Amino acid sequence: MRYNHTGSDAVQHITKHAAAFLILVLTALLLSKCMPYTRRIMKHNLVRIAVVCGVDGVTISGIQRGKLYNDYRVNLNHTFPVFFGPHGGTVTVNGVQYRGSIEMRKIGGRIWVINVVHVEDYLKGVVPCEIGGLSENLIEAAKAQAVAARTYAYAHINQYDHLGFDLYATVQDQVYNGISAERDVTNRAIQKTAGEIMTYRNQPIEAKYHSTCGGRTADFNDAWQGKAPPYLRSIRCTYCEKSPHYTWNSELSKTEFYQNLRNRLRTIGHAIPESERIKRIRLKTNKRSKRVREMIVETENHHYTIPGYHIRKALAYIGNPAGLLKSNYITIKSKGSMVIVEGRGFGHGVGMCQFGAIEQARHGKTYRDILRYYYRGARLRKMR
Repeated sequence: MRYNHTGSDAVQHITKHAAAFLILVLTALLLSKCMPYTRRIMKHNLVRIAVVCGVDGVTISGIQRGKLYNDYRVNLNHTFPVFFGPHGGTVTVNGVQYRGSIEMRKIGGRIWVINVVHVEDYLKGVVPCEIGGLSENLIEAAKAQAVAARTYAYAHINQYDHLGFDLYATVQDQVYNGISAERDVTNRAIQKTAGEIMTYRNQPIEAKYHSTCGGRTADFNDAWQGKAPPYLRSIRCTYCEKSPHYTWNSELSKTEFYQNLRNRLRTIGHAIPESERIKRIRLKTNKRSKRVREMIVETENHHYTIPGYHIRKALAYIGNPAGLLKSNYITIKSKGSMVIVEGRGFGHGVGMCQFGAIEQARHGKTYRDILRYYYRGARLRKMR
């Protein structure tokens, strides 16, 4: 059989161009899938941080429409949104200095103050708050924290877009205290890692981190529900033994322990009727991470199962005035009329152990070593 190659030159010309166009489109689509989604949504590398939430009035110093205002009072009678730019590189809100600019919105009938700032300047007010003011010989730990905090910011852009910002300036996201928090060592750590984030399948990871793991980090599902990312699995950590939170214990009378437990369970939506006497509790642990996955409260009539991600709230009255049990890496024992809670670590335990990172830096590990150690399978890449 012979193939017929006849046809007009015009048709052949169009066919060649159509094929070239199709290849171009497919190439563009393929490349777009290889780019982190944040490149499309972090405009000009700016983040929006809610620094004051739900108040009746705010005192601000900054530039508005070319005019300098010092200690100007904005109240609920103003027309919102209200914008202020920096004077001399900073804008001041309720006595706290910030880089970037300020936008004020009325949300739920109250004033919310949002700091719009370059992500690298945002980190200057975050890193020392999260890992402390480190000395020069520990700068690699500061670099690891900078990359983790930057990654967190990239991964959570538009998280609260319906409210007009991206992140809270508290432990709800990352603690951010503006210019007053900045330190030379952490600023240089941020500059030396500028633009670097951790990715998995070309997207920013959930860069979880905590104070002290107590010898082993937690699995993602020890702290939260949902599908666990493969890079947030429990691993052995031999570096945080010098932390003051590495091990701890607390003793309470059985009466105090069970009454407080009953009160806390009611607060978090797991109420046990007063008519049912609590006999004992049992803990089911994750064999790998040693974290409590379930707490079974036994009464004379029923068994009540408390999921692991509620354990720290359920036992919040033990040893931590911040309102959460230090960690769910615990055992509970009865001894006579007393209940003894023995624990390890501080925080949710997932991801990077900060005391572990500091000790690794002290032993000569680089920030890349530290990040690879705690986020296994994730890749370090630079945003452009």
